[in-house]
Amino acid sequence: MLFKPKKAKKANGFKTEVGRSEYDAKRILNNNTSFDVREAFNELKTNVIFSMTDKGTKKILVTSSFAAEGKSTTSLNLAISLAENNRKVLLIDCDLRRPNVGRLLQLDEKKGLSNILVNECEIGEALHKTKYANLDVVLTGSTPPNPTELLSSEGMQAFMDNASQHYDYVILDTPPVNLVTDAVILSRLVNGVIIVCRQYVTEKKMLLSAVEKLRFVNAKILGVVLNDVATAKADYGKYGYYNGANNSTNIEKAK
Repeated sequence: MLFKPKKAKKANGFKTEVGRSEYDAKRILNNNTSFDVREAFNELKTNVIFSMTDKGTKKILVTSSFAAEGKSTTSLNLAISLAENNRKVLLIDCDLRRPNVGRLLQLDEKKGLSNILVNECEIGEALHKTKYANLDVVLTGSTPPNPTELLSSEGMQAFMDNASQHYDYVILDTPPVNLVTDAVILSRLVNGVIIVCRQYVTEKKMLLSAVEKLRFVNAKILGVVLNDVATAKADYGKYGYYNGANNSTNIEKAK
């Protein structure tokens, strides 16, 4: 399997979602991103780097307790931040039911992870080279009838092993823990897990339930990112991002 990315290609049909796409575009790190938001992700990047002492490729799973908490945006912005630090980064959209990375980047999703796992295409055919230096992405591809089985397959293990030979960081954007078991299953393939919460949206009991499920399989929880924190200075949407925890002990305090 060769890791030779194809050039980024704009997806079709985005004219019908211009409003949504423009809103999300403002939440992706760019030259116009406010200082507060960029520094929040720089802090998150730094915490991730110092939290992972494993040799070789660092594999990170990003999830949430429930839907609409900002995990995909956080995954992408963390990937961009790491890539800006002159690291080779691969972002994989593992949410085979409700993919979001392709929409955020406005990329064509014809071939992706599901197609790789059922041997319909080579990795190079599904690999997108983004406009961000050092950052490649693999989207979900065709919607499969058996997402959990695919993600728990030997093919997924082989894909991760192959990716580890070509990248410094591999980031998995996964479904919410309390909705499906995909994130829990994939946690065995990574070095650490980040849980994304959203201010005034995430319920404490849902967060603690997600933590319990991950700890049951001995997943290493790196920490919690508190997303959409209202600030007085944030320039877009009157929201910012805040790295709410450096390690899982902060979750214990929440109890």
